[in-house]
Amino acid sequence: MLALPEASALLSGLARTAMPVALYDRDDRLCYANEAFDAAFLHGLALPVAFADVLRHGFHHGFGIRIDCGDIEAFLADILPRRRQQAHRQVTTDLLDGRWIQFTETLLPDGWLLTIASDITALKHNEQTIRHAHASAMQAALTDALTGVPNRRHILELAEQALADHAASGEALTAVLLDLDHFKHINDAHGHQAGDAVLQHFCRLAQQYLRPGDCWGRFGGEEFLLLLPGADAQAAVAVVERLRAMQSDADVPAYTFSAGVAQLQPGEPLQHLLHRADAALYAAKAAGRCCTAIAAEDF
Repeated sequence: MLALPEASALLSGLARTAMPVALYDRDDRLCYANEAFDAAFLHGLALPVAFADVLRHGFHHGFGIRIDCGDIEAFLADILPRRRQQAHRQVTTDLLDGRWIQFTETLLPDGWLLTIASDITALKHNEQTIRHAHASAMQAALTDALTGVPNRRHILELAEQALADHAASGEALTAVLLDLDHFKHINDAHGHQAGDAVLQHFCRLAQQYLRPGDCWGRFGGEEFLLLLPGADAQAAVAVVERLRAMQSDADVPAYTFSAGVAQLQPGEPLQHLLHRADAALYAAKAAGRCCTAIAAEDF
């Protein structure tokens, strides 16, 4: 037990600490609140007052805990059953003033509840910064820096997923390899910056035109992989030829592309599918470029 001077000093310290401190009785009525707690959650509300009424007061006067659902009674119905169920509990929430608070609740043997709040706003901001940096790093690892489309690693992952979806649904799936014709000549004649602009233009064109479920990515250099779920080889050729017909932009050098089409066969692994599409692409180039060839097995 503390002697009277020590107890007085403790109460004085609790009253002045920057950490909000509150004490609730057995009936969950707020009986003590220090200055910091009053400033954050009471704004002069007279004590004693029920815990639920503390939240109602803040909700109706626009301060205190943020209640995203917009319904204070529904919010209370959700949280009250969990209150006082543990001897020690931590609850994190944000306030309407932008701060983040972590409440540490201690249920005492006599049924009183001590609540101490800590401002963790800086920690939350650091956490969000780290999370955003991680998301950016993950996106960079999966995206081609020049064109903004999935890179080789990611488009192959998407292709494996497309094959798994095909196995589950039984829908047709066709792979198309597209390669810009004489791309080295574009770089030599117009410079690498113009070549980059061509690649970017080609990707913008494809992304604007393709369906949301289609998978499109840079396979390497000036070669791209397109996966068309639900499309057979003939439908894929029609997609490619419509894409070819849409090429027109005065801001980039004129370019053409060749395409090889291969429709997935039952039980076929991705590597074999891509090998057949690649063989069809070589056939298109051997036929004079700026055209589309279908893998021999798909006729």
